[in-house]
Amino acid sequence: MAASRSVCRTGLISLLNPSRLIIPILLQPVRTKKRFSAPKSVGARYNTNAETARKAKAAGIIVPEELMERQINVSCTAGIFDPYIPPEGDARLSTLSKDGLKQRTQQLKQTATSHLAIRRVKNYEEGFSTKTFAENAQEIFIAAHNHLTQFDRHKLHSLVTERCYPEMVRGNRYRTIHWSFVESLEPPRVVQVRCTEMVSKDNLYGQVTVRMHSKQVSDSV
Repeated sequence: MAASRSVCRTGLISLLNPSRLIIPILLQPVRTKKRFSAPKSVGARYNTNAETARKAKAAGIIVPEELMERQINVSCTAGIFDPYIPPEGDARLSTLSKDGLKQRTQQLKQTATSHLAIRRVKNYEEGFSTKTFAENAQEIFIAAHNHLTQFDRHKLHSLVTERCYPEMVRGNRYRTIHWSFVESLEPPRVVQVRCTEMVSKDNLYGQVTVRMHSKQVSDSV
């Protein structure tokens, strides 16, 4: 009799166990659709798309990648059209020799090309003169190197082109430069002028090569 009571008591306890009353739940992971933009919510506090995207990015929501537009600078060229190569012997070879006659012929061709380029430049710059340009170029050369030693980048930007500036300041961050212009051994002169069009016929670029023979003192630490 005692054994039957213990069995009934055990069966009653098992029936009243709370774990038997819980309905088993099967959890199955479901892959949701990926969202690449923040959904628009009703009554959002941020009206503009920029504010909504900024708050969504801070909350960890993936936003579409923005295409960054880069400005193209057309104020200067990336290279030299026709590099100037000084003639051997500074064009002092005798015209009676074969090499001298060839050098003279090539020099005449270069001079004719320069005259045509000067004519095209004067169509847009009426006051252009090879004599005054050479003198102004030497003044800009001296001023640019003086500002380079003092590292006045604002004034240096106003004197040189966007291509020349990084080439002048590259590697000078932890260096001290000393430079001075002593004298000019001969007056500066224009030796070559080139003018070509890019993108369109109205967009012309001119390059003027100035020869300067001077004495300078430079040092860097």
